[in-house]
Amino acid sequence: MDYARIQNDEAKFENMIACELWRAATLWTDLGFGDFSLHFIKDKEKREVDFLVVKDGKPLVLVEAKLSDTQPARSLAVFQDILQIPAVQLNNEGEGYRVIQNGSKNILIAPAWQWLAGLP
Repeated sequence: MDYARIQNDEAKFENMIACELWRAATLWTDLGFGDFSLHFIKDKEKREVDFLVVKDGKPLVLVEAKLSDTQPARSLAVFQDILQIPAVQLNNEGEGYRVIQNGSKNILIAPAWQWLAGLP
């Protein structure tokens, strides 16, 4: 919960996003918007996505944290195809959102500061 103490920049960035998502999920639950929880997702092929936000037991959104990658992680696209839910890749660079097509769905690439600022 104290990501400022983490030395590795990538781990610090991912932990900061985890704290913000956990805070938002807890707040939404406390406000009565549903039962929200935060998860990590990985399959037998060792593909993983950093965060899966769940509402009332159903997957809501996938969130991947990449310090500088501006192209969507392959595993994010794979899990989006499987779950058929929105997917976001947050990075520590740039300004403005970009949308990358993933079949019939889109993956949002966004600066973390900008996307997280929209959370309550």
